[in-house]
Amino acid sequence: MAKRALVICTANVCRSPVVEGLLRLALDGAVDTDGDAWVVSSAGTAEIEPSVDRFTVAAAARAGVDVSGHRRRTLTGDLLGTDGADLILTMTRAHLRHVAVLDPSAWTRTFTLLELARRASASAPAGDDEPFAAWLGRMGAHRRASEMMRPDSADDVADPYGGPASEHEAMVEQVVAAVTTLVRNGSWRPKG
Repeated sequence: MAKRALVICTANVCRSPVVEGLLRLALDGAVDTDGDAWVVSSAGTAEIEPSVDRFTVAAAARAGVDVSGHRRRTLTGDLLGTDGADLILTMTRAHLRHVAVLDPSAWTRTFTLLELARRASASAPAGDDEPFAAWLGRMGAHRRASEMMRPDSADDVADPYGGPASEHEAMVEQVVAAVTTLVRNGSWRPKG
């Protein structure tokens, strides 16, 4: 069996491929407390055809992630149910709302990357044998959908597409820190 995580941004050519790659690197070969390996993929909410931005390729490579061969995909309701069966990470609150419109039942397993990292950092780390679903439930406790309706961008990873190299580098630094927090505090694999 496998656990599935889906990472979502707008075009699937900057932010989500980098987070997908970081999670794949961090979880490579990991088996969680349920005995499941992780499968990570990504998609974009917009139906456009850009290629991965060259500045993203360079910034990601410095972080140890190769996104040069990434092929973008467009998010669909079916994709949410398969590739996002256990966890959906979005880059912005707008993406989270897009997911909720496609599949309202996905709310409990959908977080912005920065929201989940913030919640993981503020909570006790996962126990040695805490199942992922239990940990994710803890992270979502007392969470309200109305929080994600506010225009606050504190939980958003800014889109560097079309911007200078420095914006791509800043994005990669931000998502590296968030993914590191998630992997360190989450129930992705047995701690023992």
